[in-house]
Amino acid sequence: MAHLGRPLEVRVVAGGFAGPSKPRIPRTLWCTDLIVGSANGSTWRRLSTASTNPVKTARGFVGRRLSRVARTDREHVDDVTLAASELVTNAICHAAGNGPFWIGIAVRPRWTHLYVIDADRTVPKPTPRDGEGLSLSGRGVPIVESLGLLWFVAGVYGKTAHAVIPRTGETLTDNERGALMRLAIV
Repeated sequence: MAHLGRPLEVRVVAGGFAGPSKPRIPRTLWCTDLIVGSANGSTWRRLSTASTNPVKTARGFVGRRLSRVARTDREHVDDVTLAASELVTNAICHAAGNGPFWIGIAVRPRWTHLYVIDADRTVPKPTPRDGEGLSLSGRGVPIVESLGLLWFVAGVYGKTAHAVIPRTGETLTDNERGALMRLAIV
């Protein structure tokens, strides 16, 4: 594993990720230098396409988790909330079907790490852009990519979209980018 000031502590969470209801994901690797909280803690929220407005629910969840950050870095909160909206919308439109999906958030001093887990193992491919940039869809992933680091990991239960949004004025080092992209929810 990469080093970010000190050796990373890696631990396996027994039983793995489980939202408030099934399915259970067999195990999860957590690099505690890179994320905060546990898979079964309050950093996760189950969403469903059957609910009234899952995007609004996700935005509210993210806003509450970032309430302390909002006091000093409102721009960062806006960026993370936008990324959450785009990733949840992507899950609804292309992956979740009628099933549940989850959003998670890990707040760090220099960045925020969002996770959206859905049931579809298919990793999205960028939509080709038309000459005028007027397409009605396909802009969500590029928007999130413009805010920070974005990658997808296929796993036992669908895939996880990871988005790491640096705080205003912060830049991820190459070592940090590499270490973050090695995180996997399997």
